[in-house]
Amino acid sequence: MAVRPVLIFLGLVALGFFVALIIRGTEAQRLRRAWFRNTPLPRVQAEESLARHLMALKERFPHRTEAWYLKKVLSDLQRDRR
Repeated sequence: MAVRPVLIFLGLVALGFFVALIIRGTEAQRLRRAWFRNTPLPRVQAEESLARHLMALKERFPHRTEAWYLKKVLSDLQRDRR
């Protein structure tokens, strides 16, 4: 009898975990949002700027993940502000 409530509880915990992952988005999505928050450019110009940065990094450092490129762009932005 006690097994059923435990299974229901574990199912709800797992469901909550997956919903949280979906809401947070991927790491690349979170990093893109951080770029737009940290750049003073209007959205269209910020998107163009990010695309140029990503293209340059992909040529210089091929075969990396999208998240790696975005982390590099953000760290370069922070470094240039110092």
